Amino acid sequence: MKKLYSILPFLAMSFFVLAQDNLVPNPTFQTVEKKVKEEGQIELATPWISPTLVKADLYTKSTKNGLVGTPENAYGEEKPMEGDNYAGFLAYSYKNKEPRSYLQVQLSQQLEAGKTYCITFHVSLADLSKFATNYIGAAITKNAISANNTDVLKVESQIVSKKLTTYEQQYYWTPICGVYKASGGEEFLTIGNFTPDEKLQIGKVKRPRGFTNPQLPDAYYFVDNVSVIETSTPNQCDCDSDPAMRNAEVVNRNFSSDKNPAANKIEIIGSDGSSSGAKNTENGVNAPIDINDITITFVAKSYAIDDNVKKIDQIIAYLKANPKVKISLIGHIDKSEKEIDKLDGKRVAAVYKYMVSKGIKADRLNRELKSDEEPVDVKDPMKNMRVEIIEEVGLD
Repeated sequence: MKKLYSILPFLAMSFFVLAQDNLVPNPTFQTVEKKVKEEGQIELATPWISPTLVKADLYTKSTKNGLVGTPENAYGEEKPMEGDNYAGFLAYSYKNKEPRSYLQVQLSQQLEAGKTYCITFHVSLADLSKFATNYIGAAITKNAISANNTDVLKVESQIVSKKLTTYEQQYYWTPICGVYKASGGEEFLTIGNFTPDEKLQIGKVKRPRGFTNPQLPDAYYFVDNVSVIETSTPNQCDCDSDPAMRNAEVVNRNFSSDKNPAANKIEIIGSDGSSSGAKNTENGVNAPIDINDITITFVAKSYAIDDNVKKIDQIIAYLKANPKVKISLIGHIDKSEKEIDKLDGKRVAAVYKYMVSKGIKADRLNRELKSDEEPVDVKDPMKNMRVEIIEEVGLD
């Protein structure tokens, strides 16, 4: 039996909100002194610099050089989290054929002794990177780090993922964060990979559909939205927990003799005991979410899943609660989007990669492309900009 459902737009979420001031100047690289003309010009995004002889890159929409543009550039394609710009650095190169790069900024004020800070930055693996790595981190120091060479920087990286995950996500910005208790006087933040090759976990990454240029033998990451914020609630500074599923549990019923249509529905229970499902208009209580009613549509000419994460997380929860279920991801576009090459494939890839990054095995996710076939609504093109989900026969 096959069940058909789509994925509807929903509200964007943030992984946590803090009211304090960000001590990182120019945190999204929007302030640029001059036109970006070539690679290695991170220092145009004042006060960001590169502390070694290898310069990090600055990407911007307002450039004539397509190698350093946004959203498309030499390494693939990625939309900035906000504005038009982001940065990029090399975290690993096969057999050290290319030296790593780093980016550094002086904070707007020194950290105060005894105070706790949440340090966060977001990365996205470049589409044409053949490898992905862990130990992407940030170092907090009292003095500026500087090396007149191209060696790996040998400094302690205080902020790394607690899970030390391999950052393989493309088309999606992944937060890396951690809590730092200041000794006092720290005022420099450096981002990169400070770990020797022999200690790294390296994963191979397939080239995404829609790209024809050869992959590069490295792990290159775009970086955006950097923050150092004083916090009195350090437990909220946790990127390793799933923001859409924090304080939630999955309730699943799967009795073969249970004829209740709700038997294989999931219900997300919040920390206050309430359900996140739709209201039942008859009795005024929250009803379980019907996985078949979940519909993923996109903004015109886009494949960003930012506004779809919560719905996708619900499907992930359903798959984890039903380990024998297998689904197909079917990409569609509207005829008005035909100018964007392989957009249906990019949409499917974005959903697929996010699901895999959350622990869903790749062999449970089939991928199909339908282009502008089977439009849902001729008068409303937005309804055609979608990824369909088909629940297949259970796994053996």
